[in-house]
Amino acid sequence: MSRKRVIGVSYTEGGSPPTVVVKGAGEAAEAALDQARAQNEVPIVRDPELVAQLYRVPVDSAIGRDLFPVMAALLAHVLHIDSKRQQAAK
Repeated sequence: MSRKRVIGVSYTEGGSPPTVVVKGAGEAAEAALDQARAQNEVPIVRDPELVAQLYRVPVDSAIGRDLFPVMAALLAHVLHIDSKRQQAAK
């Protein structure tokens, strides 16, 4: 059985490329997910293929250009989720 892995990515609109800010496996992954869930503002997206690609990127490093298209789709999805949350809060 494979261990659960997570990746945390940070992006500032108009800033530098998305950066891997946290990654973990097993218990560290569970702890990172618990912390993200506790902060309702942190969206959680399940994409095992993307995790496998991003897991090779060191923490505090920007993602490579080869992952830009995938990250653009992910960011669009997250922005859509944020929009829905804001509408529901009104």
